[in-house]
Amino acid sequence: MTEQSNSERFLNAFSAIEHEMERILNIKDHRRFFELVDRSARVNPLIEKFRFDLREYSELRNAIVHDRVGGKIIAEPNDEVVHSIEHIATLLLEPPKVAPLFLKDVLSLKASDPVSKAVRAFSKHSFTQAPVIKAGKLVGLLTSNMIVKWMGISLADDSFDIDKTSVMDVIKIVGNEKEYEIVPVTNPLFDIPDLFYVWQKKGRKLEAVLITQNGEKDEPLMGIITNRDLPQIHLELGQNSKEQ
Repeated sequence: MTEQSNSERFLNAFSAIEHEMERILNIKDHRRFFELVDRSARVNPLIEKFRFDLREYSELRNAIVHDRVGGKIIAEPNDEVVHSIEHIATLLLEPPKVAPLFLKDVLSLKASDPVSKAVRAFSKHSFTQAPVIKAGKLVGLLTSNMIVKWMGISLADDSFDIDKTSVMDVIKIVGNEKEYEIVPVTNPLFDIPDLFYVWQKKGRKLEAVLITQNGEKDEPLMGIITNRDLPQIHLELGQNSKEQ
């Protein structure tokens, strides 16, 4: 089998991206690539991330195959450009999911566990949060900040008892604000950084993204993603978009 040239690989990836955008927009007639990119970016976060790159690749495509020479290839893109557009095509056609990358045993606490157990677990594993389970169902997320707040409140009213106070008591005393999201194993990995960003825009901190089979809180936990995992996600996705 003859090895494809860089121009052939580039054009194949370009065509795959173009057809996928037409599918996303349910467009049957021909549209300019620029228009497809701008419209698809409104509904697809991956296209939005690479919108600037794709517009540049459209210009490069015209340089590779120009109407004035009868559609013949007149330029060869370099390896870096070919790898980049092929990577975007792969992400678009076969987007990676949160599974299996982030499927793992999750440190969880029983609602009846004493705060002392949570503190020891956080210290041992260098964690700052843990899901709290009652009767097999997720009832909250305990964080190190919540423990510190509880300590301040309980020391002030002389009720501090780290062995007799349960983690559920801490959640009730400090306030059971939902500081987590639950996603199914099929959730696109590309959505995860945006979840953290959306919370940040609202002035709140997303402590964790919890993974279950179908994204329901009464299902067994299958994995967890925290802020510390974001660099790994960006590395996995290879997000090298020029538009930041």
